[in-house]
Amino acid sequence: MIKLWLICYDVKDDKRRTQLAKLLEQHCERVQYSVFECPLDVKKLEHLLSTRWLKVLNLQEDSLRIYPLDASAKQKIKIYGLKDNPPYESPDYLIL
Repeated sequence: MIKLWLICYDVKDDKRRTQLAKLLEQHCERVQYSVFECPLDVKKLEHLLSTRWLKVLNLQEDSLRIYPLDASAKQKIKIYGLKDNPPYESPDYLIL
């Protein structure tokens, strides 16, 4: 089952930071500079963490945080300022 995850990072090195952001952008929607909303099932999230995302980081210097957002949390999101970037909504269709 697909859940919505809030993922944020603090990466010291520019090269690692850029690399991680590009990897996250493949599966997630960037909502702020280092914050992403990701609609993924748990297995896919764990797979991406172990095979891609964590391999980029130096865990002695960097951090990656992942917060699950359930349906009720998503309904309570408040956005102030740039309202043209609403919470991620899964599309009703997929273009291949």
